[in-house]
Amino acid sequence: MSDGAVSLDAKYFVRSFIRFLAKQIDQPNFNEDSRESLEVAIQCLENVYELHDGAEDAAAGAGSEKSEEDPRNHVDLFELYCNTYVEVSPERKQEAEALKNEGNRLMKEEKYQEALNTYTKAINMDATNPVFYCNRAAAYSRLGDYVRASDDCKMALRHDPNYSKAWGRLGLAYSKMNEHKQAVTAYQNAIRLEPDNQDYKNNLGVSQQFLEERSRNPAPGAAGNPLGNIDFNAVINNPDMVQMATRMMSDPAIHNMLGQLGGMNNMDALLETGRRLAMQMSSENPELFNNVARQMEQAGINLPRNNPPNPDGSQGPPQPPPSSS
Repeated sequence: MSDGAVSLDAKYFVRSFIRFLAKQIDQPNFNEDSRESLEVAIQCLENVYELHDGAEDAAAGAGSEKSEEDPRNHVDLFELYCNTYVEVSPERKQEAEALKNEGNRLMKEEKYQEALNTYTKAINMDATNPVFYCNRAAAYSRLGDYVRASDDCKMALRHDPNYSKAWGRLGLAYSKMNEHKQAVTAYQNAIRLEPDNQDYKNNLGVSQQFLEERSRNPAPGAAGNPLGNIDFNAVINNPDMVQMATRMMSDPAIHNMLGQLGGMNNMDALLETGRRLAMQMSSENPELFNNVARQMEQAGINLPRNNPPNPDGSQGPPQPPPSSS
């Protein structure tokens, strides 16, 4: 099978199944022929899914399916099956609860990857508890993996459709992915269950504001690709652009601006930060910036120019008179 045909998720899944088969080899109820057959099965799976070495995946930028820090390497398929379709004993539930508490402690210490792995172990012990999925979603969000955060929230809601915190975290994951329509629905469900929760109301307002901004200022050429006329390859490979980017990234002020982006929930603040970055680029290399700006304007996207002050002292081009309609 070619590299492109094997997804990394499929490799993780098959590797977890191989771990199950490897444990079966040591079971006393199998004879020598059965053990040999299991070993052959493992070798066949490793050959087909190219699991001998994770180096090729790492070289390709996809990461290695052998990475011990990835929670997918801590999934026990047999335990998941038992916990999903077989009644979980009180002892297992108690052990899973202890793992969840350990994950909560790690979250408070900002050890998000370790917390994520610990929540995964709790899920392996008891895959029916929605709290474990919801807590792992919080860890995924802290690590910036909003797709998996949303998946865990949905799994929590399968077990408990009235779990308000799962709806709230689902809304947050959607908003981080710029899926504000779905975020609004999730926040509305969270508020329906917790009408007095001000955080849900604030987050709902932010997503609604994004949607209102989008409806007032629809992206130009929405039916097609508004950026199709921009030669991004030429821009990225321009030596002046590379030099300017290097200088900007060494500027503490730029680092500060970029660091603030992740925590911004206000549309005006986001737009203002984008405007300041554009102005900084304009002052660094006006000719290069104007060239990029012209290409974007041809695509219908306007960037702020570093224009001299207007007669009234304000920055930017004077406002044109209202056009008659």
